[in-house]
Parts: sequence; C-alpha cells; structure tokens
Amino acid sequence: MYFTKLFRYLFVAVLLLPEGASGQANLSDPRLEGLDLEYYGPTTNLGASVYLDLTYFRLFASHEKGWIGGDGVYTTTLPDGNTFWSFGDSFFGMPTEFRNNNRPTNLPRNAAMIQTGEKSWRDFVVLNEYCSTDPNDRDRYYKGKTWLRHPDAKLSQAEINRGNTDSDHFLWPGDGTVIKRDGKPILQLIWGSVFGEMESDCRFVAEYSLEGKPGDEGYMKLIRFVDRNWPTGYGSGLLEDADGHSYLYSTIGTDYGLGAIAIVARTQTHDITTDWEYYIKDSSGNWQWQKEIPTTQEKQRSGISNGDWVTEPSVFKYGDYYYMCTQVMTNSPIYIMQAEHPWGPFKNRKELYKVPEEHSATYNCFVHPQLSRTGELVLSYNMNPVDMKYYTKDSSGNAVEHTVNGFARNFNAWGSADLYQPHFLRIFDWQKLFGVENTGPITDVGITIYNQMP
Repeated sequence: MYFTKLFRYLFVAVLLLPEGASGQANLSDPRLEGLDLEYYGPTTNLGASVYLDLTYFRLFASHEKGWIGGDGVYTTTLPDGNTFWSFGDSFFGMPTEFRNNNRPTNLPRNAAMIQTGEKSWRDFVVLNEYCSTDPNDRDRYYKGKTWLRHPDAKLSQAEINRGNTDSDHFLWPGDGTVIKRDGKPILQLIWGSVFGEMESDCRFVAEYSLEGKPGDEGYMKLIRFVDRNWPTGYGSGLLEDADGHSYLYSTIGTDYGLGAIAIVARTQTHDITTDWEYYIKDSSGNWQWQKEIPTTQEKQRSGISNGDWVTEPSVFKYGDYYYMCTQVMTNSPIYIMQAEHPWGPFKNRKELYKVPEEHSATYNCFVHPQLSRTGELVLSYNMNPVDMKYYTKDSSGNAVEHTVNGFARNFNAWGSADLYQPHFLRIFDWQKLFGVENTGPITDVGITIYNQMP
C-alpha cells in the first residue's frame, strides 16, 4: 500500500511540473511555428528529448508523382537560401490512391532536388528527367532517369528512355559543399563509384553551376566531372572548417573483423578538388597528415572514434566543439560523440535515439544543420522494409507460416509507398549531454565560410 501511494504522489508531481521540466521541449517557441512534432521520449542519457518531425516526413512521403521515395539523404545549403538534397536509389512513378507502388515504377540509382520552401512537396524541384509526362503513356508515366550516370554505365539511351536503370556501374552520393571560383558560385558533390555486387572502387567529384535560380537553363548545370582516383569511402561526411580545410570522413573495418571505426582526410583548401591528405598514425604511434593514399593497415590503426564503432559519420560544429552522429551498424541506436578538433578523437559517446522495432534495417543517419531552429539537432535516417512473417490456418486448423519479401513490401500493401522514406528527428537540449550551453540554432558552417570567400 505504501508503494502504491508513493507512486501516485510521484505521478501527480510529474504532471504538475511546468512545461519543459518533465523532459519535454517547450514547443510554444515561435521559432518552431509550422512544425508538427510528436514527442518520442527522453534520450537514454537523460537531459535531452526526442521528437519525430512529422512535417518533414510528410514533405517527402506525400509526393504524388515523380520521386516517391529514396535513401542516402544529404543536404547542402546554397548561397541563394535554397537547400540541395541528394538521394541514392529512388523510386519514381505515381502511387495509387492507396499509397502503394502497384502502378509502374522504376529505380534510378540517384536523384536530386532543390528545396525552395516548407509548405508542400511542390516546394521541392526534382532535377531528374522523366521518361514521360504523358498520362496516356502508362508504362513510363513519371518514371525517372538517373540524375548523374556513371561514366562506365552500359545502358543505351533508348533503354534509359524506356525506364531501365543501370546495374553494372552507377553512382551513389556522398556529401557536398559550395565554393566560389572566379567569383562564381559552384556546388561540389562527392560521388561513390559502385559496381558488381555493391562493390566500391573510387570517389569522383562533380561540379554544378549555381548561377541563376531554379528553373533557369544554366542553374545546376554540370560543368565538370573530376576523376583523380580518390580512395573510396572518404566524403561520406564532410565538414568545412575555419582553419581553411574541408574534412572528409569515412570508416574502415577493424583489424579483428567486427565493426568499423572512423577515419578522416582533408583538402588543401575548401575546394574539394585540391589535394587530399590523410590523418594517419604510424607504426610508432605518431600522428601525421600524409599525401600518399593510406593502406588498409594504416587506416585500421588510425581510427578517430576512440575505438567505438561507426557507420557513415556525420559531423558538425557547435560552439567550441565538434560532434559526430552515427550508428554502430545497421538498425543500431543513433549516437553522438564530441571532440576538440575536426580530426578527433571523438569520444564521450552518448545515445540519442533507440530505433523503434518497426523501423528495421535503418541506415543513412545524417545531420541537417540548416534545419535547426532553436539549437535542436535535426537528423534523418532511412529504412528498408525487411521480410515479414504472417500466419494462416490450413484445413486442419494448423498454423502455416508465410514470408513476405522485404523489397516486395515497397509495392503491395496500402501505404507501402511511404516505407522507403527518410524519417526526421529533432532532438532538443542535446547540449545538456555534454554540459555545454545552447547558444541558438546549429549553423551550416559551409555557407558561413562561403559568404567569407572573395
């Protein structure tokens, strides 16, 4: 009886706490106006609170035709105030009224958009070409073409026009940045070369003109495709720093065969086509920046994540510190670590978000600093539907197990068009996990540095 009464008193006390004191954010802040946020819960490390950003989820999950789902979600703030979004494999077509993909769709290997507002999916200008926009051409209607094809891809233009997409060689996006060259704005994007059974052999850099505005003929025109045999992996995360370099993050499998650790390279200037050098620990334990592409052994002894496992490190700066957000592996919780330098070591790992069970096979956890409004951390992650089991009874009343293929789930069930979508989180008061002050919105360091370029 005593413990029952004590629980009641504690429960009432929590209810009477002022708004924000029970671990939830103060959503009355006018800077959050227009966002539909759903409270998910406190972080495992108490002090911060996690909200699902339903506004941004719906901006993507509501597309009525054209791009209707994709992964590999990177963003880059542009000088005109718009945001560039890049995606890996993406479904194109037109969902049915039941929001499934039973109508003809295809899977371009990458896609891109320019975001001009936050009101609806129409504020996202898709840069991919369509196979057809004729409603009478049902088989090709709003199927898409891969935005940037691999130089070694073999499909003919006729096959591309029919809606076929490359499988022998293709490009998946890495991170990006903006620079000025001869006074003109340029978007630089890192691309990973993929071939065969999802093998990767090198990195490319593509440059696009930012002169004009969305819709202009020259806006986002490809002006240069650079191949300098850059090693694979670097640039899955990118951070521009005030020290004059851009830092390119990657991972390497451990020497004991389990998990991966973070490694880093940097460019000579903020132009990522300048020479790269790699942060490497030599056999005597001394750290140095070297120009030679490191061997696997050199990478494996040069981890900057304090021995913690990492996938697709996403790094940002806030105040005097650098922060890395990552998952340990597919479907793991999302973590954050802190460092005093962009080359680490990143340590003091904190858990931010435990992925719900229904979001199996999650990956591509990336930070979007330009979406922060009050200092909250904005993250996205993707999910692949996994195989699902269900049961029926046979004529004798015995249970019969059935399995629905995970990839097939993207097409058939009601609402299945919204499975292969980015999910967005806003994590408030994350600063408390590290004892630092909330000094306002997280800023995109890249655009700040761009505005200081001559």
